[in-house]
Amino acid sequence: MKKITKVIVSLVMTAMLLVSSVSVAGVFAEDGCDCGHTPMILVSGFGATTLVQVNEDGSEEIAFPFGLDQITGALTDNIGEFSTEAPLEYVKAIVKQLVEPIRMNPDGTSYYNLRPIYETVEDTSYEGFVRNDALKYVPYTGSEFLDMERIADRIGDDHVFNFMYDWRFSGDKIADMLDEYIQDVLEYTGHDKVDVYSLSQGSVAVAQYLYKYADKCQVEDMVFDNPILEGSNFVSDLLAPADEVISIDLKSVLDLLSSIMHIEKSISDLLVVLDILPASEITLDTVLDYAAKDLIYPIAKDSPAYLEMVIDSEYERVIADYFSNPGNEKLIEEANLVRNGYMKDVAGTFRNAERYGIEISVISHTGIDLVTASDIISDGIVDMSTSCGAYCSPDGKPFPEDYEQRVTNGRNCISPDRMVDISCGYIPERTWIIDGLYHGMIEWAPNSLELLETLFYTDDIKDAWSSARFPQFMQSNDSNSDLYMVFASTNCLYEVKDGTGKLVIENVSKENSMLIKNIEISGADSSVSVSLPATLNPGEKLTVTIGTTSEAFGNIKIDYVESDNYLKDKVKEEAFTITSNYSGQLTDGLTGEVVQDNSVFALVVRILLTILNMIKSLFGLA
Repeated sequence: MKKITKVIVSLVMTAMLLVSSVSVAGVFAEDGCDCGHTPMILVSGFGATTLVQVNEDGSEEIAFPFGLDQITGALTDNIGEFSTEAPLEYVKAIVKQLVEPIRMNPDGTSYYNLRPIYETVEDTSYEGFVRNDALKYVPYTGSEFLDMERIADRIGDDHVFNFMYDWRFSGDKIADMLDEYIQDVLEYTGHDKVDVYSLSQGSVAVAQYLYKYADKCQVEDMVFDNPILEGSNFVSDLLAPADEVISIDLKSVLDLLSSIMHIEKSISDLLVVLDILPASEITLDTVLDYAAKDLIYPIAKDSPAYLEMVIDSEYERVIADYFSNPGNEKLIEEANLVRNGYMKDVAGTFRNAERYGIEISVISHTGIDLVTASDIISDGIVDMSTSCGAYCSPDGKPFPEDYEQRVTNGRNCISPDRMVDISCGYIPERTWIIDGLYHGMIEWAPNSLELLETLFYTDDIKDAWSSARFPQFMQSNDSNSDLYMVFASTNCLYEVKDGTGKLVIENVSKENSMLIKNIEISGADSSVSVSLPATLNPGEKLTVTIGTTSEAFGNIKIDYVESDNYLKDKVKEEAFTITSNYSGQLTDGLTGEVVQDNSVFALVVRILLTILNMIKSLFGLA
């Protein structure tokens, strides 16, 4: 039962108000719903809500996202534009036709009459989506983000909701809509509070809701996942000056797509094929630049939501380049409601909300470069610094040995790889940072999903330093990571001075065995307790013992191959810190079981691997 003391208080307050609620789910008692679960509202990110166009005759058709019929139609309608001398003009014409339905007016209003495909709480509950056979329109189902069905199994089909909104509009306008939606959910469920989860751009509207409506005291728990709270360089990069070629890291894009599609085998392996394609005047960079400018810009043009996601240092430049058209004044005015609202003081907005009993948590991902070929520390889409307020290494190198965290708060707030300082974050005591997990993939890693569910369903976590299961700086154990490394005593890559020094290495792939060829430790004394090469099947672990008698900042490097491709060498590297100043809790039960596969098959594989390495070295392929 979730947060029993708060539930009791809520029920007493509801009983005093004698609220009566009628819904398709049934008629609640006069003292409200006593199910013991707080209703949950999910707020998705940019482009996640399906938008329909309402025609003059009252008929409706899907305007976004465009499907196969629209793509086929655009290909056919624009065939006259095709020319071997300028083939990209054909592509441009196709994209222009596809994005036409979501065109905006210069004042930030919609050119066409569009609305979310479902809007009422009855239709946007999980129960409603099932009733309407409309789960395909839910951003939170199947392999995308959170699964509404999983939440519904826990708190009830009529208690989990997907707030669907027109993501082109200003976060201030959407915040007002969210406030009305919350009132409807409270009436529909018979509760007096809701939980709110937001992802990416959805966090803009949710944070603005806090800025304007926290004093209503109608939210119990609020979790920001990969929030884009102060913009992102990714958005600013896509709105680069017209005379600049937008730089996109294709490998990062394909790795991100692999995670979104839950494919363990990274699509970036296709780069090997791309490298041997015949040379052409149409380069890959040219195509990507065209795609960004002719796909992103028409969506962003005249959209206050897109302008709100531009980082502060680029804001005036982007307005001059893209939002200085006649009529844009109203659009800019709307965007400034957000920028002068919660964005003016994110930490202050959060602290004020806490005074009204709202428990706020932030989960940010790190360790990945922006897909726009930037060295900025991010989750691939959103900068670490703008998602949680952290100070990040400005040069891509670990903080120097004499670095001191920016805010002295009695806690060690520097990540074990010395790349992130969360002491200056918006709400550092309730911020968790997950290394190596891409944007929007929180459910793809078992430990991050468990963290999210623990925050919503229990009172087990006081702050980011109170749980040995969920330390502040976590490593992603999603299956795309292949190998997951943590110290047994801390469940992260911090180890305490004079500790056991047991570094557990786990194969987190669901499909492939890993053949560990070599393990190299720098920065600290170490010993590998298994003979190498070693076969590690899915879910199996081995342990490296590291000396912990002195403070140290070190690095572990693992050379390995996967069972589905012994010809492709792979490397996994992680940095760790041994310190006497660890602020988290130590574990009791996490141990690293040493696994050594001594089967005949494993022995044969080792022999074949040795021969293969000799051949690769002989021909210069190593």
